[in-house]
Amino acid sequence: MKKTLIGLALCFAANAHAQPERPASAVETASASLRDIAPSITATGQVQSRSGAEMAAGTSGPLAWVAEPGTAVKKGEVIARLDTGEIRLQRAEQGARLTRSEIALRQAERELERLRASGTAVSRYQLDQAENTRDLAKSDLEIARATLRQTDDRLARAEVRAPFAGVIAERLRREGEEINRGDVIARLQDTEHLELRLFLPLRHVRAIQPGSSVQVQLAPDRAVAGQVRAIVPVGDARTQSFEALIDLPQQEAGFAVGRSLQVVLPLESPQQKLAVPRDAVVIREDGLSVYVVRSGKAARVSVKTGSAQGEWVAIEGPVSPQEAVVVRGAETLHDGDPVKVIGEHRPGMAGQSKNKGLS
Repeated sequence: MKKTLIGLALCFAANAHAQPERPASAVETASASLRDIAPSITATGQVQSRSGAEMAAGTSGPLAWVAEPGTAVKKGEVIARLDTGEIRLQRAEQGARLTRSEIALRQAERELERLRASGTAVSRYQLDQAENTRDLAKSDLEIARATLRQTDDRLARAEVRAPFAGVIAERLRREGEEINRGDVIARLQDTEHLELRLFLPLRHVRAIQPGSSVQVQLAPDRAVAGQVRAIVPVGDARTQSFEALIDLPQQEAGFAVGRSLQVVLPLESPQQKLAVPRDAVVIREDGLSVYVVRSGKAARVSVKTGSAQGEWVAIEGPVSPQEAVVVRGAETLHDGDPVKVIGEHRPGMAGQSKNKGLS
């Protein structure tokens, strides 16, 4: 009886100390890989047109017509027109004065020729008078012609034409308003040739060069390449920053004048480093780590992070290239936990995997 009781006690003790095996955790993984990564900074810039103009009136008069905001215009196309009724009346008067000047010149030339043909019968004084009259008639004719050209120029300036192809961004004056020369009527923006204007800390002025390639983020999972066109190395003492201008692709549809975009600018030449997706790095009180899948279990590996590029971040630690690291599901893992890989995470495809069994 005593032996039976001892056996039962030992059995209960063994069952009490036995731990149930944890079920395998569903995870998504990605392969650690060697990538060319450069230290970089992220800055916010604003899209602006490389060609923008305030279209002003070239002459005075009532505004007869102006294009609607949003109207696309070609180079040389009329975007505003002033009423030219008064100018045309002035031109008609000046045309008549020009005709009178031409008649007066012909009459003065004939009179001079007649006096010269008279020989000694005409005094020198009379010849001088006739020559002066002819010269004055010539001057009057030139003045009349210049005045007419000025009026023709005013007529041409009564039509405000686009200096480049673009879109009417704003209409400042309306039909019927009296316009003075130099008054801004509308604003024109070239929406095809865009640039990004941003300000960077002065300490990076030597790291960015014209011609450098940068990544412009249109969305969290979408970026396009831009090129640094110009650097304005004159710093702002108050903000401790300098200006950089970046050319944007013309065919890209995600740009709009005034839109703010994030730009990633490399500070050094790229170097090949071991990298993992950002979501693979687990942040806990005792430091940074990643979980590597080895023999069906999660092995916690402490790492240090370095430069980042897009969704990838460089790491230092005992992780080999092509090893599978946990990207989704790592938050609740512990070292040695069994795992079940249900999908492969593909950076750049936010929320997508080859198998969507992870919830």
